[in-house]
Amino acid sequence: MNPNDDRKSEPVDPEANLRMLELELMRQRAARQQAGKPFAGLRAVSFMFLTMIILGALAAYFYLLISGRLEQMRSGAPHSPSPAAATPSP
Repeated sequence: MNPNDDRKSEPVDPEANLRMLELELMRQRAARQQAGKPFAGLRAVSFMFLTMIILGALAAYFYLLISGRLEQMRSGAPHSPSPAAATPSP
């Protein structure tokens, strides 16, 4: 453009303006892509952590469901006494 600031008007050239606009848009696009790269690894790690938490919760649920403890908790039944508590101490 006009770096001297001498108040001279520049000639109107639509092709030059279009080229300058395209260059500016390409520069901004490249800057945005560079700015997002440092967080790509963090994003992947966070998704893996979330997946592990969900899988762990599902595994715990199925463990409780299969072992029958879930039904025991729902019914409010007391836990079965342990053999050590049943033996009298001398």
